[in-house]
This record gives sequence, C-alpha cells and structure tokens, in this order.
Amino acid sequence: MMLNQQLAIFGSQIKAQEILFLLHDLKAVVRQGFSEQELPAIVDFCKKNNLFLVKSRFKVLFADQEKFSNKGLRVTETDQRQGMLFVYISKDERKALLAAYAEQINDHQQLGKLLGYPQCCVDFFCKNFSESNPNPIHLPTDIYTDLTKRELDAVLISHFPCSSECQKSIVIGKRNLELLQKITPERAKELQQILSK
Repeated sequence: MMLNQQLAIFGSQIKAQEILFLLHDLKAVVRQGFSEQELPAIVDFCKKNNLFLVKSRFKVLFADQEKFSNKGLRVTETDQRQGMLFVYISKDERKALLAAYAEQINDHQQLGKLLGYPQCCVDFFCKNFSESNPNPIHLPTDIYTDLTKRELDAVLISHFPCSSECQKSIVIGKRNLELLQKITPERAKELQQILSK
C-alpha cells in the first residue's frame, strides 16, 4: 500500500509514515492518537494487514488548539466529551498490550523502550517533560532530528531527541528516510526540502 493510500486512512503524512515504518519492520510498535470517528477505518486497516491494535483506556481532551500538543486533560474513555484516544499498533500483540499498559500507568521509560526510542532520549524526556514544558524540543541543527516542522507534517523521527546532534536519533532518521526514498521518493524529496529550510 502506498503512502497516499495510508494518508487517506490515517489523516496525516506523519502518521502514515509511522505505519509504513511498522510494516517494513523499522518500528516494533507505533503509538498514535485518533478521534473516535477515525477509529473504525484504523481498526479495519489493522485487520486487513494482520496488525494488532490496542486502544487506550483513557482519552485526552486538549488543553489548547495546537495541532501537535502534549498538553491535555486525561479522562476515562467513557467520558462523553470529544477527545483523542491513543492506539498502540504492532505486529506483536504482546508489545501493543505492553505499550498501552505502560502509558496507562505513566511508565515513560518502558513506553519509550517499546516504541524503539534511544535510551538517552527516553531519559531526556522523563527528566524534561512537564505540564509547563509539554514539547521539549531543541533548536534544529540537523534535518534528521528536527521536530519544529511537525505542523507542516514533516518529521523523520517520532520522539523528542535528547539533542539535535543525538547520533542514535540521527541513525533512526536516516534509516527512515532511506525507506521513504525506496518506496515513495516524492515524499522523501518533499521532506528533505521542508526540513532543509
């Protein structure tokens, strides 16, 4: 399935890329947020592609209107207000369940490990993430670790790197770009252009 077909299902280039990385074994687990209205198409996609999907037992009501925000109010999944549920998708059911559980109990260390993030970056996130600092990003100095273009739907990694020069994060970003260059070269070129500005 091409990235554009996944885009129609997942709603953003970043989310579609993550699923592509999962399908090609660059990631073991993907964590993404969706509205309840979006979920049926996601569930259907996972069934057709032999992927396991576990839904969070909570949802998040956003505290602001930013497209990419980690700031929000966590409520039960049965709360009637509109919010976002997280889903954990993997080829391995156990890993999807473990990721959902790790987030349920706020075990960021375990969740980061399951999502394949470098340990240095997991430690950085655990130390720096807070209500007053929900997006601990750095001034970009490398296209592979640049998260400042998320609102333009352009990133190569899905975690907060411990620094713009984090070599482990750069390796992940390069590997992800290489796959995109093979499968969808037009998207790879677009990403490079956006991230180079």
